[in-house]
Amino acid sequence: MKFLAFFKTDDEKISLKVALEGETVWLNLEQITELFERDKSVISRHIKNIFVEGELDRNSVVAKNATTAIDGKIYQVDYYNLDVIISVGYRVKSQRGVQFRKWATQILNQYLVQGYALNQKRLEERNIETEQMLSLLSSTLTNQSLIKADGESILRVIRDYAKSWTILQSYDEQSLVNNKTEQINMASISFQEALNAINVQKKELIDKQEATHLFGQLRGNGLESALATIEQGFGEYLFYPNVASRSAHLLYFIIKNHPFVDGNKRIGSFLFLLYLQRNQNFLVKPVEQLINDNTLIALALLVAESKPEQKELMIRLIENLIILCK
Repeated sequence: MKFLAFFKTDDEKISLKVALEGETVWLNLEQITELFERDKSVISRHIKNIFVEGELDRNSVVAKNATTAIDGKIYQVDYYNLDVIISVGYRVKSQRGVQFRKWATQILNQYLVQGYALNQKRLEERNIETEQMLSLLSSTLTNQSLIKADGESILRVIRDYAKSWTILQSYDEQSLVNNKTEQINMASISFQEALNAINVQKKELIDKQEATHLFGQLRGNGLESALATIEQGFGEYLFYPNVASRSAHLLYFIIKNHPFVDGNKRIGSFLFLLYLQRNQNFLVKPVEQLINDNTLIALALLVAESKPEQKELMIRLIENLIILCK
């Protein structure tokens, strides 16, 4: 494990050697205890509960690393990645944790965005624009601070964005093309069906204290318009000819047009999945294999942070995740 940088608190009372590997940062239990100024037993209990409650998968966020103790013996020590550190930080609500997350965001921002910038010359030789993609990644990292509720997944967002989507490879091969596949007899979602589904989602979130009564309150006719728009056509010509195109535009319209007082990203993501599930027979794989939780968060955050002129880019990104039956 390569130690890349040092983290110091604002008052300089704590200085930690922080490991960077696999596009995240790693701390052991002693370091996390020092970071949050809590007893080791308290931190251990929080970490245990994170795994017991299924918030994180232990195999994905814990790594063994050989460490030499004071007595000269070598021990295998558990190191926890930033997902665990953030989860613990939200549970103990530590100001030190806030400082650390700010620092980690800045470090990973530089690591990820600048790393992709190295490919820019090669891509430009193929006359492929990368500037707006790098700009979108950077602004998403900056604006979706790790301190926000949605922000705790941003590192996984970018990791999924980079690896699962293989965006640079797709650009390099010029394979991010508009999907023109035509599909007929696609199932739609009616306005009332959407409202019923949102109300069920709202109740579940309120019960978990993850939403207020403002969640899902309509603001104008934006939802009804979005659901109707994706079904439109002229004669036999469909403006949105397949499930990928329709679901991508539905997600984009809801997030960008703000048809709800609160919860636009979550509702947009929910209806996006609902539409795909309703049209599962048009997809080559089950929806959960095409769109995992982290990727869905990535889509919502990137759409939210994208500029109007990046609409077609975002639509194509979403469409290219959804593999259709031929």
